[in-house]
Amino acid sequence: MKQNFTKRISFEGKIVLAVIIPEHRQDGMYYEVNVKNYPRFYVTMSSLGRYDIVSEPGLKIPYELILAVSDAIEEHGKK
Repeated sequence: MKQNFTKRISFEGKIVLAVIIPEHRQDGMYYEVNVKNYPRFYVTMSSLGRYDIVSEPGLKIPYELILAVSDAIEEHGKK
């Protein structure tokens, strides 16, 4: 299993620290994402070739944050 990592990401004019934890499940790779002042959420690879949020009832995460996390995961994977 891959190790977790942290990344400073920028969205909506703010820079925040995201802690990203890879998780291998039966149906693929998921990433738990923790960002201060936002509820924990999960992303996985979508059919569009980008990481997208796993929908949960009542979860409201800014789309710009999801895109920034997707970019961070892709960048980390290239290392």
